[in-house]
Amino acid sequence: MRRIVGLAVASLLFAACSSGSSGGTSLAPSASVAAPSTAATASTAPSASSAYVKPSIAAPSPTAIPGCLPGCVTPDLTRPGNLDAGDYTTQNWFGHEFTISVPAGWTSFEDSTGEFGLQPIGNPDIQKLLFWLDVYPIHDDGKATPIAGFDGTAKALVAWTEANPNVKVIKKSTGHIGGVDATTLELGRSPEAKNVDPGCPVEIQPCVGLYSFPQWSPDFYGVAGPFHVKLYAADAMWGGQKHAIYAVVDAATDDIYADLAPIATKMIEEARLPLGVEGAG
Repeated sequence: MRRIVGLAVASLLFAACSSGSSGGTSLAPSASVAAPSTAATASTAPSASSAYVKPSIAAPSPTAIPGCLPGCVTPDLTRPGNLDAGDYTTQNWFGHEFTISVPAGWTSFEDSTGEFGLQPIGNPDIQKLLFWLDVYPIHDDGKATPIAGFDGTAKALVAWTEANPNVKVIKKSTGHIGGVDATTLELGRSPEAKNVDPGCPVEIQPCVGLYSFPQWSPDFYGVAGPFHVKLYAADAMWGGQKHAIYAVVDAATDDIYADLAPIATKMIEEARLPLGVEGAG
């Protein structure tokens, strides 16, 4: 589904702006009309056990993830639901070897081979923490058409985002995702943005498409309304191949962002990456 941020009445947005692939069998990105989930194929079924079972993470896996990941993995999806406070290791995302410390009162709506998404329990899709690998920028044409010539690096995606007239850069800084250095961009609504999506609700126009990923196709991640989003973008390597890791603090308003950002930042920066992952900045 398309993630279009920025309306308190999430059910209205979800119905109006999602592509219809958000049910139990979708792997599309969560929508900020709802939220990114991943879609390797829009009909890929979730893994058999969607109930959350607290994993054992006493020690990291002794096997480094392959350099071809995420492109070579079989698409899979789990919706863990409410999480216990403490460490959670992904069941599908990032080779099922990404560990994050979760505070009390959080839930995961998606742990798939294309996205890991969390949010506080009981919030109506107005604040989320998202993790991606190797996403690419798209034309805002409603079809998630990839931008030609994109080299796959986080550096290039940051530059493209900064130059995009459909969003406003509030602040550019640095941070890190786990132990890997990252560039950060805080983004808000641009007065120059124009809506091209006929399905975007009037209440949150303009809807702006930004990024996609093969498993989400034909869906994509976009923003709308008075959003405040922070993108973490890190160039990295594993298995001898170059990749990019992303985290997104996604909020519908400045006030919601102010409450979410300190919690989400701690989760992002203290995350434990899979064995063999290192920075490539």
